[in-house]
Amino acid sequence: MADPLWMLAGLAATSVAGLVATLGWYRRRRQAAARAADRTAVGGEASREFHLPPTIEAAEREMAMLLRRMRAYLRDPYDYATSRIVGEAAFEMCLDRAGILGARIAELGGAAPTGPSEHERTRGLILEGLMAGHRMAAQTGGGVATRQGVHPPSREVRSRSRLRSK
Repeated sequence: MADPLWMLAGLAATSVAGLVATLGWYRRRRQAAARAADRTAVGGEASREFHLPPTIEAAEREMAMLLRRMRAYLRDPYDYATSRIVGEAAFEMCLDRAGILGARIAELGGAAPTGPSEHERTRGLILEGLMAGHRMAAQTGGGVATRQGVHPPSREVRSRSRLRSK
């Protein structure tokens, strides 16, 4: 027969372990809620802790890089080497980042900080601009203008334009 003292010690150890686990879960949940409340960003949602550039020039460089990546993703969603965007969720994150950078550029230029509705409007304008550029590239043959000149369209775009001309 088991010694009652050992049974009592086992029961105490089990209850202490459960108590510690419960307290740890409660503490983590409370800390996460406090962090989310501290990081409320433009748009009323918790920010993804983006580093905001200190100058307009740095913000514009970062915005240009994001726009190039998003254009490359719209051209070919499976070309990760060019766009560095893995999927739709990453594209949305880039779009959010571009909206936040747009607001930062405006703030550095002297504009008042924007609210949630202005953030959504900026995000929508950026997406509209990307989609319009994507449609124009498809209609004109798909050449991409760069500093080195116009790159010829990809094989896929050329094959689509041949189908239209027939």
